[in-house]
Amino acid sequence: MGRITIFAIDECPFCVKTKAALTELEIPYTEINLSSYPEKRSDMLALSDQLTVPQVFFNDKHIGGADDTIAVLEKWEEENTHPTALLRYQEEIESELNPTDSRLDPPSTPPKVVDPPPERSEADKILLPNGEHISVLDLTQELIKILPKYDISQFTGNYMSCFKGLSCVAALLTNFGITEREEAFKFCLLLQERKILHHVKEKHLFEDNTKLYRLQPYHSPGVLNSYRIWNDRVEPDHMALIFRLAKMIGKIMSDVTGNDGKVDYILASKHINYPAFEEAVCEIQGVSMSDMDDKTKIAFGTNLYNLMIRYAFAKVGIPKTNLQRMNFFKKVSFNIGGEKFSFNDLENGILRGNSKAPHALKKPFSPADSRLPLIVKNVDPRIHFALNCGAKSCPPVKKFTSSAIEEELRIVASAFAEQDENVLVDEEKNVLHLTLILKWYRSDFEKIKGQLPETLLKYLRGEKKEKLKRMIESKKPIKLKYNTYDWSTDASESKKFEQKQLKANQLSASTFLMIILI
Repeated sequence: MGRITIFAIDECPFCVKTKAALTELEIPYTEINLSSYPEKRSDMLALSDQLTVPQVFFNDKHIGGADDTIAVLEKWEEENTHPTALLRYQEEIESELNPTDSRLDPPSTPPKVVDPPPERSEADKILLPNGEHISVLDLTQELIKILPKYDISQFTGNYMSCFKGLSCVAALLTNFGITEREEAFKFCLLLQERKILHHVKEKHLFEDNTKLYRLQPYHSPGVLNSYRIWNDRVEPDHMALIFRLAKMIGKIMSDVTGNDGKVDYILASKHINYPAFEEAVCEIQGVSMSDMDDKTKIAFGTNLYNLMIRYAFAKVGIPKTNLQRMNFFKKVSFNIGGEKFSFNDLENGILRGNSKAPHALKKPFSPADSRLPLIVKNVDPRIHFALNCGAKSCPPVKKFTSSAIEEELRIVASAFAEQDENVLVDEEKNVLHLTLILKWYRSDFEKIKGQLPETLLKYLRGEKKEKLKRMIESKKPIKLKYNTYDWSTDASESKKFEQKQLKANQLSASTFLMIILI
């Protein structure tokens, strides 16, 4: 009996979209899940000559990806040759024999089991006044519920998301079953010692008065992974940690992705599993890149960049203008091994070997910067086919490993260059139409093999490669034209990004005036 086969992965919005389109028409399909059976990826590549998911087959016939499949289904509806799409499927596909290629057979072995993360240590527990132990996550979530959260203006500044010390004591008395105010006060001191709450200016021990304090999740709003100060064990396999975090946020994003493939990032930030992810990603605070070789830094850094973009969209919103994008990539940061990195720092500082960003006047790291020793020594320009800043014109998000990074970058480079919106060869006019990525980072590509057309040649294949090869061999000057970059995202709903939200403490008007006058 014939069938439709879909190669897919978990948390893939395009896979969700394709499966939803078939389900709406009541058409059955067989899924080969590459997350559970990663060894089947080689079968998909060999059968489809494509590197993205989903890849769909009607029996042995390769249909293509999400857009290709939906286009076929829409054509079926337009042709209206059968009362329903299901009947057409049954007549044209299901009535045939099974696919002849065994690589399209569903796996018969058990799915790959992912090792669980290491056990948490006792550092994750807090002793409550009643003698019970509670995790930092659960306690923080409880404190978020019961403690007031105000934006308070004083002569010395404006303090966001804070509360008075006496309000904290009162909340503990009311909600934690504590009978003595002194006992509640001492517990607040413990919370400060464990860095679950802080004085707004880090100047005072906790006091039961009107001094201002705030919880850790609101204390460093410009640092994404600052929900807690990480003092627990750190996963020794840093790549396994990144993959686990990517799976966590991927599941959240999948749950808030509509049938149109659009993501509700506001709903993502309210997802039941979002706090657990916010805590888990703080483990990156304990990861040091100092012992990583270049291949590991490239794989780790690329995966982390792509992960943090999705997190940032949910937590601080999506920039809409050029100015907002500049502030987003320069000001939104994350803590890696105790050092803070912006998206600009990670891309241009670490992965590009401390090179100036497009339109920048200076390098990200100065000679005295403590992060300078962490940079990649042998820069690989193909990272630009792997980093995804969330825009429609960006390369798709992939998973990269230190052991196979060379092959993985080769694959994504070829896949990216195959798209006409990224590289279009007009042999007749001797023109190359290129993505702006190749203009912004042209120096990276020309370091490897001279002029840009010669470098691009090794990323192409088939007719497109032959055309460009003939253009180069003709010795005629090749004209480069760059396409408009599409900054639109996959968001259906998102917060408004504002730079001011990245600071928990802000100068008051009176303080600002005093500084000017001085």
